[in-house]
Amino acid sequence: MGDAEYITQQPTYLVVGIDGSESSKAKAALGFAFEEADLRGAALRAVSVWQPPVFMLHDEKNAVQAQRRMLSETTASWSPWYPDVHVIHEVPTGHPVEELAGAAEHALAVVVGRRGRGGYEGMRLGSVVHGLLHRAHCPVITVPLV
Repeated sequence: MGDAEYITQQPTYLVVGIDGSESSKAKAALGFAFEEADLRGAALRAVSVWQPPVFMLHDEKNAVQAQRRMLSETTASWSPWYPDVHVIHEVPTGHPVEELAGAAEHALAVVVGRRGRGGYEGMRLGSVVHGLLHRAHCPVITVPLV
């Protein structure tokens, strides 16, 4: 038996995963997400998942604040071009696949760069994209680095 019918939430929103890597920071995924949100009159949930390291050398609170700062700075340059797009910043703690899939549970789509921090140049898809293709209940849009 398959999944139940997919239903979006009102008001509509898109999710974009931001990890600070060039493939998500560049014009690619974030620009695409802003443009799609604008075209659809949807909000944009910018999500940067913080994964605590095995050994914490710094204060967790400071690490999460740095992640929030990176997220705000990354999206700030796009907001003037898309003033009608309401942006929500989220920094959940956990595994990127699970947190992004959860954030996108009722989204129009989840947008991510094709490869993030990990992986090597020859990879077609990163592990997060691969996981989202199996876990997300909404369309997964992968955007290559331009």
